[in-house]
Amino acid sequence: MSLTCIKPEKLYQKDPKIRPEDVKILQDWLTTQPHLPKIEEFQLIPFLHSCYYSIEMAKTTIDKYFTARTLHPEIFLLPSNDIIKKTCSAVMSHILPKKTPQGYMIYMGTLVDCPVENYHFTTTMIMLNCVLALYAHLHGFEEGLVLIFDCKGYTLSHLTRVNLLATKHWLNHLQVVFLVLGGLLNFSFQEGTPVRIKEIHIVNITPVMDKVLAIIKPILSGHLFQMIQLHSSPETLHKYVPKECLPEDIGGELPPYAILKDQPLNAILENLDLIKWHETQTVDESKRTKTDNTIESTFGAEGTFKKLQID
Repeated sequence: MSLTCIKPEKLYQKDPKIRPEDVKILQDWLTTQPHLPKIEEFQLIPFLHSCYYSIEMAKTTIDKYFTARTLHPEIFLLPSNDIIKKTCSAVMSHILPKKTPQGYMIYMGTLVDCPVENYHFTTTMIMLNCVLALYAHLHGFEEGLVLIFDCKGYTLSHLTRVNLLATKHWLNHLQVVFLVLGGLLNFSFQEGTPVRIKEIHIVNITPVMDKVLAIIKPILSGHLFQMIQLHSSPETLHKYVPKECLPEDIGGELPPYAILKDQPLNAILENLDLIKWHETQTVDESKRTKTDNTIESTFGAEGTFKKLQID
């Protein structure tokens, strides 16, 4: 592949526990999975790392990841450049430039331009997925990931613009990310993305967040829900994440959101060829040798998660 991505050699050097012979096992396994797309060596390595070097768990994670992206393009495929630019002007969805003392990278999500008419939740979900996938293709894996969501400015009016069915699919995907890749050693047999999620923080909690949490709680497992740390102000967040790793808007020493928000947009526009190539890596269900390993069979039917009710 001619696209500019991280070289496998750099990833092997990054973690000596990842052995080329184990990756070769995954490559051989792929030849027996005709429904899966062609997957490059540098893509396989983060799956093995995220699954704590378990080959069998990596196989399941790979299948879930590409199946989810195929079944739910509405939360994975990038929209037009104009929509991307509009979303990035309203929302910051960014891997921050400084890691934690433990070496964890930090994802930051927040509103920047708060008017409701500028808020498109589904596109925001796409941006999060795109930012994480792009980072993995350009930089490979990190020891862990800390997720921080700043709710300042989020209102009930923003909540009414949420597409609940798309949200369900997104949370199901993130759930498999968090449970397996979040450092939970029991793995829970739920996997989905090659990243080790270590912490989830929601800061500047507002009354509307009670409504949001009430909506998502039935979807999320107890393990995942317990990972979420709520902060009424940034001060308590600083006990977990040092100020030097955080933006100025939440008491940190990094530049403010208004400056940082342009960086993910630039990265996406500069790497559109890579992103579009990744979007072609889809699953062909007609060629699947087993029919019991799809996202639907894992999470069940759509259920009744279709109507928003606010007390």
